[in-house]
Amino acid sequence: MGCVSEHQVSNKKWWRTFFARYWFLLMLVLMIPFGIWFPEGGKAIKNTGWATPTLVGIMMGISGFTLNTSKLHSQAANLGAIGLVLISIYFIAPLTAYFLAITLQPENNPHFLTAVMILAAQASSLASALALTVLSRGNQEIALIFTLLSSSLTVIMTPLILKLSLGANVEFPVANMILKMLQVVILPIVLGQIIRHFLWKKSQPFINGIRVAPQMIILIFVYSGFSVATGQIQGDTEIVLRIALISALLHTILLIWNYIMSLLLRFDSATCTAVVFSGSQKTLPNGIYLWEKFFGDNPIGALPLAIYHLIQLVVDTLLVPFFENRNNKD
Repeated sequence: MGCVSEHQVSNKKWWRTFFARYWFLLMLVLMIPFGIWFPEGGKAIKNTGWATPTLVGIMMGISGFTLNTSKLHSQAANLGAIGLVLISIYFIAPLTAYFLAITLQPENNPHFLTAVMILAAQASSLASALALTVLSRGNQEIALIFTLLSSSLTVIMTPLILKLSLGANVEFPVANMILKMLQVVILPIVLGQIIRHFLWKKSQPFINGIRVAPQMIILIFVYSGFSVATGQIQGDTEIVLRIALISALLHTILLIWNYIMSLLLRFDSATCTAVVFSGSQKTLPNGIYLWEKFFGDNPIGALPLAIYHLIQLVVDTLLVPFFENRNNKD
């Protein structure tokens, strides 16, 4: 009986350890059927117009609170890492996506290439790359710089990419984009830093719970993204499979490219972590805005955005233990 009891205790400990490490990944996978079967909630989140920016703002505020900015100035001088991420986001990704779309597009489908390029032209993720870098104990200061620069350049680079690849004329409302950046990214980070100054030591007993909040927001984004694309996912299985294949290949290529280049350029492991996540991810909210505003007649325009967003989160979450172990050793 004693042996059985010990075995049962061992199993409970194993399950607790497994769930503690992989609960986020399990929830991430569950968001797929949840978004497909119960899309009303996700569509309601999107249709409010304020829910997504508010959630991003909360995530950035938490990042600001947990961010040690003493190294921010020195990291801004790491031009090699910054240049690599921007090249990856605005050159390697669109070029690779264009080649994949031309190769794998179905015959007589005028919407396929456009839908893929809407995804490929986007900036790096506003929040998830930074959140996963923090989870992996990577260089969160430079990950924040990647986010700010990539998002700032999107008003120039995204229309340019769409013009060169599709011949489409897209003009972002620059003043509104700057205001949005201030409201959603800069201001929450500044507020987070101010609160950190007064409450950091007192918050330590609750810090693990605070760091879980960005993961919960990421789950909401995935659910909302799949809810928006539900009709398209159920409508044409072949299109879904082709776009899923392109998304998986594109993300894998970007991950490998950024990892190998980080090794060749001899970045430390923490910086490599930030480069790999930031240089391979694409933002969802700006892409949805772009699709609705300029390509609303494209019935599959949101599909690559939603599928790629899910793939990048699932794959990159699986990579967190690898980079965490690597960073802990260093």
